[in-house]
Amino acid sequence: MAFVLCNMDKVNMSVAVIPMARDLGWSATERGLVSSSFFWGYSLTQVPAGYISTKIGGVKVLMAGVALWSFGTLIAPPAAHMGIWALCATRVLVGLGEGFAPSAATSVLAWQVPSTERSRAVTTVWGGLDVGSAVGLLLSGPLIRMYGWPSVFYLFAVLGGIWCLLWPLVRPGMQDPLMQAQNAAAANSGVIRVPKLPVGAEASSSAAAAEAIVDARLAAGSMDEMDEQFKQRIKDAAKAAGVPYSSPGSSRSGSPSGSSSSSDPTQPQQKQQPQQQPQQGDRSAVVPWGEFFKSPPVWAVTVAHFCFNWGYYTLLAWLPSYFEMALGLNVQESSFLTLIPYVAMIAMTPVVGPVADGLVKRGVSLTTVRKIAQGLAFVIPAACMVACALLTPPAGVAANVPLLVGLLSVGFAFGAWSRAGLYCNHQDLSPKYASALLGITNTAGAIPGVLGVTSAGYLLDATSSWQLALFLPTAAFQLLGAAFYSIFASSERQSWS
Repeated sequence: MAFVLCNMDKVNMSVAVIPMARDLGWSATERGLVSSSFFWGYSLTQVPAGYISTKIGGVKVLMAGVALWSFGTLIAPPAAHMGIWALCATRVLVGLGEGFAPSAATSVLAWQVPSTERSRAVTTVWGGLDVGSAVGLLLSGPLIRMYGWPSVFYLFAVLGGIWCLLWPLVRPGMQDPLMQAQNAAAANSGVIRVPKLPVGAEASSSAAAAEAIVDARLAAGSMDEMDEQFKQRIKDAAKAAGVPYSSPGSSRSGSPSGSSSSSDPTQPQQKQQPQQQPQQGDRSAVVPWGEFFKSPPVWAVTVAHFCFNWGYYTLLAWLPSYFEMALGLNVQESSFLTLIPYVAMIAMTPVVGPVADGLVKRGVSLTTVRKIAQGLAFVIPAACMVACALLTPPAGVAANVPLLVGLLSVGFAFGAWSRAGLYCNHQDLSPKYASALLGITNTAGAIPGVLGVTSAGYLLDATSSWQLALFLPTAAFQLLGAAFYSIFASSERQSWS
């Protein structure tokens, strides 16, 4: 839900800028300046957000971010009447707040979700961005028509405040016992591995996860650390899965030394004190920043993030204006037609995670799955951008609006495959430092929000060409990203993790 609100507060300006530019006398360059000012703040908080989320956990950081961007949204209307730079300052605040969200959410997911369910979890959570874009576009046009452009800022700010009040009630810092055991087993064994699922078990089933965790715990010799509640969950899950458990001595190694025992592996070897629920974050963690920048897979994700966001952010900011200025539509029509590509992206999102996880379960390597997914997210949208450039008519000539909207929808729909590509890759490389890694790559990903959005306005004023200002630069960066990611990307756990 936080990610839904996140993009609602991005796209409100994409639509509101049309009547604001008319009322306040802005040029295309000034439109681009206002739209890009969000990314000035957004780019500044990426690395700090990753560091802070690693230290104290993403739960608190996410709440602080939502509160800050909601405040910035609330004060935007009066600031706009004070002047363009005052408005830009409020958008910087929104960007600062939203800059905390990706790293914080990545930290929460890495804390809560096992690797066998990661593609689905990431596509669901990050898919909230696409839902937010669609909801924001759906609401903005009618709200502006009925109540004026300030209404979209006030309503979305209030929704953010309500979210902040409800967030602590869902106890987001409580870690699932299955994930807790998997992390403990990995730490005790000194070996990080993707848990092996029992034959025929679904990756999302609790029984499959339980079997994988018992395997990891037996390998680590740490079965004695489980409390009674968790042992019962292991037994129940194993029974549901039809998985027989024998003693470590008969079928499994019960300790690192290989000693055998005829006792039930879910029984403790000695009485232990009840364990407390672990808390997210590690204040003593030393983040290996230097190692990050020596890693080709980290550079692959960074470049891919930059190239993907060049298209995503530039289109997010300029599509409503494109429909109005190039195709001659009004504010409500522009808002509605801009919504359609995002609906296509939302429709594709539920397909992405299960397909990607299914490929992994069938034995396709994780690296191959990530490259296939990200390749689809780059190449097909690039082809659609080139087609839109060719089909956009000169000023005063009627356009084939349904065909253009259809091409944009196909491009956006396949862009959803990035949720199983680069957006999962940080957690593959290092669950421990996933939020710090996302802070780095999302900083690179925020730069197109400044350069791409601003340059589109400048090029539009200079050339009056939507092809040169919007579509062809997007296609070029998408193809560059596809080539770089295909060569250098990997999902192997890194040695510094």
